[in-house]
Amino acid sequence: MKANIRDAILETAQRMIRRYGIQKTNLDDVARAAKVAKATIYNYFGSKEQVYAEALDREIGLLTARITAAMDAAPSPLEKLKVFLRESLAMVREETLLFTGEHDPSYRFLSRIATARERLFSVQVRILRSILEQGAREGVFSAPDVAKATRIVGYVVRGFSTSATPSGEAPARDADPGVEAAALYQILCNGLTVRQRKA
Repeated sequence: MKANIRDAILETAQRMIRRYGIQKTNLDDVARAAKVAKATIYNYFGSKEQVYAEALDREIGLLTARITAAMDAAPSPLEKLKVFLRESLAMVREETLLFTGEHDPSYRFLSRIATARERLFSVQVRILRSILEQGAREGVFSAPDVAKATRIVGYVVRGFSTSATPSGEAPARDADPGVEAAALYQILCNGLTVRQRKA
């Protein structure tokens, strides 16, 4: 029962923060929407900051589970890589607490978001490494140094998650992550150079 109440509070907080932003989301509204007393929220979490921190953790768990579930259905390392890229790029475009690009005027929560993104990136790197190791074992990928290949591909994927471009513009949320993932997959697997045909 307690886990259900805690999850209901976190799910409600996530939904409201996505919609209204962290500054405009207050615990009175979360309590009302979650159908619990405000004291219950303080009893479970202690503060608005802790609700936000745990909502970020919950979101990392949900995103990780989504990537893992999609990959479990993929039959080969090549398919797993496609799925990993598609899901990783798709989540950047979605309205999540990690990637909405919300600017906190007080900057109170920016370090929490950065820390949460680092944790998610660590999970993505572990998943990616397992794909590349499997592909190398099966002779699908030519990666003499899997650790280095993982870091390079990981940082390319991570580049899509920057909250703003150097010009300060928001990332292109209307870009199709499936198309971007397919293009990235083609570059990774086929390279950029034109291969000469043998006469």
